[in-house]
Amino acid sequence: MMINRFSPKETAILKALARYKFLTYDQMIRLGIANHSSNLSTALKGLREMKSPYVKKIPHRAGIPVKHYLTKKGKAALEELYGIPEEDIHYPKGTILTDTQDQKHRTSIISIQIELDLACQIEGLDVLFCDRYFDVTGNNKIARNLKSKTAFHYTDSKTVKADLIFSLQTPKQQEYYVLELENGKETAKGVEKCINHAKALLRGSLNKKLGFSTGYRVLWVFEHTSIMEKTIVKLQSIPLFKHLHEYFLFKSLDQISEHFLSGWQNVSSRERNLYYRD
Repeated sequence: MMINRFSPKETAILKALARYKFLTYDQMIRLGIANHSSNLSTALKGLREMKSPYVKKIPHRAGIPVKHYLTKKGKAALEELYGIPEEDIHYPKGTILTDTQDQKHRTSIISIQIELDLACQIEGLDVLFCDRYFDVTGNNKIARNLKSKTAFHYTDSKTVKADLIFSLQTPKQQEYYVLELENGKETAKGVEKCINHAKALLRGSLNKKLGFSTGYRVLWVFEHTSIMEKTIVKLQSIPLFKHLHEYFLFKSLDQISEHFLSGWQNVSSRERNLYYRD
């Protein structure tokens, strides 16, 4: 297969899509690939508008941000030219004909992952892995055993599917985190999910799944600050969280880009960092 040589901007786009799977113009700008969407349009046109493209865009409705993704040819180019392992390249296995119903939620999760990566670059931390709820294992066509990488049990028969599970190598040790994004203005749903995560934490289900023995923290990001505050107050009245108040941390979505690694609140409404050096 003939593979073109790419400009630095085109290379940055391909590598970013390999990591995040789907990206909007604003997300590429946030990553520093370009300063303006007009600059991105030119680079993306060169990757997209050919008989066998390296990149495609998801058909979208008016008012929905345009999202791009790698094709199989784009994946092959990253492997051949840059030696990126197949397991490190996220791309859909076929052409996407329509956007998903959860496109807003999925886009927000990718934006949160971007903020995590940027914050860790500043602090010199390694993100050892980061799985999203739309990352799957198995084969739906052959074995019909497709499962989300972020699913784990909170009872023998029921599972939670976290939005993100990631691990950081801090100066002190390897730390594990689960993250949930709570959209909308319904408090009860978020409280129920917190209870399910608390049950899973006490069972050690994620520890067994990933093979680690230390504790981990459950991060809760809210679209609306008022719902976050109501959720924290409600959890303070639930006995299950009396001894788990340091394992659950909360932050509003609009504060994520300020500094990802600090400024969280625990169940007792005290400020906490994601990790400590001492």
